[in-house]
Amino acid sequence: MKPQNRLSTAQSPSITSEIAAMCDVPYREAVGTVQWTSLTTHPDISFDISTVARFLMNLGVMHWEAIKCIFQYLKGMHDLWLTYGGMERKLVGYADADGSMAEDRKAVSGYAFIIDGGAMSWSSKKQEIVSLSMTVSECVAAMHATKEALWLLCSLISEILSPATTLTILFSDNQSAIALI
Repeated sequence: MKPQNRLSTAQSPSITSEIAAMCDVPYREAVGTVQWTSLTTHPDISFDISTVARFLMNLGVMHWEAIKCIFQYLKGMHDLWLTYGGMERKLVGYADADGSMAEDRKAVSGYAFIIDGGAMSWSSKKQEIVSLSMTVSECVAAMHATKEALWLLCSLISEILSPATTLTILFSDNQSAIALI
């Protein structure tokens, strides 16, 4: 999806003929396909999938074009894959929130956890609350990332990591949120 394309409900068709024209477009199937790809091998498209999935009930031409852009991106990435290597066995996390709020003023949180250069866990979801500041949005993103880190350390990673290396670093790009945490 192109960064300059902002999808909104205003791009959904409003007259019957436009709605009928979009009924034959396999949008739901396409969203399901790229969502599966995101969950299994391509965490880099998670944000785009969460964006296009909001228009399953009333899609417009711009929404369909966005899905096609995602497929084009994936086609260009078919020679790339997740790689695990190295001997550090260190869990590192990254958390962020989208600074340009959507129509409903809810931010999108995302996180990714990496072990030895390969993504182990990732997520991109719309926050349930309307934040009054970017700092709050970033703190919410860091909170969800921290919960995931604890779950990873307690359930999954304990089999991979030694107890001496279970210190997890979580990166965030908002200085105000870091100061609060």
